[in-house]
Amino acid sequence: MSLLTKLRHTPQAHPSVAPICTLLVSSYVKKGRPRDALKVYGWMLRPDSPCDGVEKQKAVFHVLVGGLCREGMVVEALGVLRDMVRGGLVVVGGGLRERVFRSLLREARVREARELDAALEVVGNGGDGGLEKLLNLLDQMIASWTE
Repeated sequence: MSLLTKLRHTPQAHPSVAPICTLLVSSYVKKGRPRDALKVYGWMLRPDSPCDGVEKQKAVFHVLVGGLCREGMVVEALGVLRDMVRGGLVVVGGGLRERVFRSLLREARVREARELDAALEVVGNGGDGGLEKLLNLLDQMIASWTE
């Protein structure tokens, strides 16, 4: 975090910060340190972060959601997925969709897994109103999980 903050205050380093963050998140996930990956992700989302728009963070979202699901941190993965959808990235490939689905099943949330899978399929196919439905579903799932 200290390195990222130092880079943020170095104007000539601004173009390099997003790739460094992507590498850090990927490395932390690969080494089984999802909490550290979430810290870097949170830093990237700060309003004063020099990281570019969300479309350039597509790799971060996919790696982080997949890694969090693999580590059993499903509610955190749903939160990142919600951020991904809010940012306009609705491209959820088959592998990522399947990983989220299987993680929900592992947590014995069969109804939610089916609903989310169906909503992701509708959004992936460009269905009308699917994005809003998906966001509402993710909000409901996260709220019910944290209660």
